Amino acid sequence: MDKATIFSLVTTALGIIACYAVYLFMDRRRQKKANAGVQIPQKMLDDTSYIQEMKHLYGKVGFVVWQQYDFLLATQHYGWETMVDWAAYMESADIDKIDSIVVADMTEDSAVELAHVYNQTKGGLKNFERLAEERGSLSIAGHSRTLNESVKIGWLNQTRVLRVFTLINDETLITRYVETAIRRTFGTKDAMKLAQPVKL
Repeated sequence: MDKATIFSLVTTALGIIACYAVYLFMDRRRQKKANAGVQIPQKMLDDTSYIQEMKHLYGKVGFVVWQQYDFLLATQHYGWETMVDWAAYMESADIDKIDSIVVADMTEDSAVELAHVYNQTKGGLKNFERLAEERGSLSIAGHSRTLNESVKIGWLNQTRVLRVFTLINDETLITRYVETAIRRTFGTKDAMKLAQPVKL
């Protein structure tokens, strides 16, 4: 075989290899686009959810869009002691640093920010004396380790409502977060799992 024939065979083989590589590249891009909207199903708990209903709202403050998630719980109305206990659990299980603690009554201008007082104490929310007096609402805010984002959680005394504010626009993720908070399963195998929907 002369050099011209060998050169022709080599360039033809290289051309075929290059075309095949381009085909593989394009096929992978097509598959990625086809799978882009497909979510991998999350493992669900073999139990009924404690969440009866969720409403998702949002509001803009300057350039920041806050997401508000209002959860109606499939439980009895909770009281002040439960609220404080729940806040203390979230502080120990998920919230890195408490940036805000607000208590209020149902009247206008009754909100009191307690974070500056709280951050000078070392007893945790469960033993924080300023939460000994029953109020109409309680909220805590800080950085969530689970969500890796700022979060504010609010409780309304004698209701079944739990409110979450965050920058995260993902209803499923926040529902999983709240289900975990209700069940107190942060750090367990059941953390961040959805439960079966409530049958109404």
